[in-house]
Amino acid sequence: MNNKQLTLFCSALLVSTSSFAQSIKFTNGNTLNVKLVYQTDKTVTFFDSILGEQTVDKDKISNLQTIHLESLKKLTKAELDNYKKVKLAEEKIIYAKNKASIAEAKLLAAKESVDQATATNRANAEKKLILAGQNFTTATEELKTAENELKVTQDVIVAEAQLSEAKSKVDLAKAKVAQVGEKSIAEELGIFDTDAVTEEAEENVNSAEQQVVVAEDNLKLAKGEKPDIGFMGTGWFRGWDSSFDLGMNGSSGPSENFNFRAGFAAGHEDNESKWDFKSYYLTNSQDSESTANKANASLLKDWFFKDTNWFASASVIYDWDENRDWRHRVQFSVGPGYQFIKNDVWELSGRMGGTGVFEFGGNEEVVGTNPVIYTDRDSTQNFEIMAGLDFLWNISEGQVFTLSNYAYSRVTDGGDIRNVTNITWQHDLDFFKGLVIKFNIHNEYDMTQVEEKNKNDLQYGVALGLGF
Repeated sequence: MNNKQLTLFCSALLVSTSSFAQSIKFTNGNTLNVKLVYQTDKTVTFFDSILGEQTVDKDKISNLQTIHLESLKKLTKAELDNYKKVKLAEEKIIYAKNKASIAEAKLLAAKESVDQATATNRANAEKKLILAGQNFTTATEELKTAENELKVTQDVIVAEAQLSEAKSKVDLAKAKVAQVGEKSIAEELGIFDTDAVTEEAEENVNSAEQQVVVAEDNLKLAKGEKPDIGFMGTGWFRGWDSSFDLGMNGSSGPSENFNFRAGFAAGHEDNESKWDFKSYYLTNSQDSESTANKANASLLKDWFFKDTNWFASASVIYDWDENRDWRHRVQFSVGPGYQFIKNDVWELSGRMGGTGVFEFGGNEEVVGTNPVIYTDRDSTQNFEIMAGLDFLWNISEGQVFTLSNYAYSRVTDGGDIRNVTNITWQHDLDFFKGLVIKFNIHNEYDMTQVEEKNKNDLQYGVALGLGF
């Protein structure tokens, strides 16, 4: 459907379906002279001057073959739903107009009563005039609201049709790319050169996907929603659920301390895959001496399979920490996952697999030296078995609780165990859209650390977050 056809279709649908007079004979022997409005696969809708608009099954019409249904608009389910939405909005306008007309008449009558009132009944007449004026104002506002609802309904219908058309173009463009790919055998034989065709087909896919983005924005605008413009209007992380949080506290007096934490997170999920990115920076100091200085960034990717709760998962995690035996740690994990529960309230999934751990940087004490001498720590590479669970609870519309726990058993280097737990609770703040308060706990128990004080790392704090 091209743009001209789309415009003509929407205009015809939104204004009115075409109707014309026909004589309908029913299987019970009754006959009505009516105006046909539209039909579906199983029903015919008509308008009668007494009965109003009625819908009847086609199998109850005895002269079905002679009433020229080929000239009557046949609506699909989606078109029928749109027709009903428009008709309901139009009926609200009619009701609101009648209410406004009655209110206006009462206002004029009340004004006339005031003009003709005597000193004894003038106060009462003025009270009625004020009440009539308020009712007229309310009725006028309701009429404007009803007219706006009709416009929004029409705009949404047009935007949804444009979005559907754009998605169809994407499917066609991707099918063309797949078709070109099938011709690669002919290219290997020197029969067909697919380079130029492949490039053109891929450009068509990109163009069609951009049209989908524009259509999705238009649909949001039609619904009165804000289009997704990405991080700070840059377009980055468009289509992702992203957030930035910031927390700090400090004191000054007999002792001085300062704590600061900043984080950024972004996630995207569709029917095919899931992306989850998290990062934070944390620094704490006590009497001008650093007690914590660390950063973390993680990226998770899940690939979903059709008709099964199993999925494939891969992740990479980077840590920098001034107070660990190492300074830098990089982890790569890959393995299967399983979605135990997923609905509007609860989510529970599990993952397991292998993890490669690479640690480098940092210093270590040279044994037997006095005073103590430190030397550069050798980098290490180890392999671990990973297993863990992720839990999410949508407590209410504005509250979310998450819990994750992952255990890592080191296959190399003595079989030591690490356990990482993350707990987060966040609550929307109603006075500013997107603003939330967050409470988070992070704990890592690491038997691989040489110094006992470094084996358990507990962090907790409260921060303000902004979602976009």
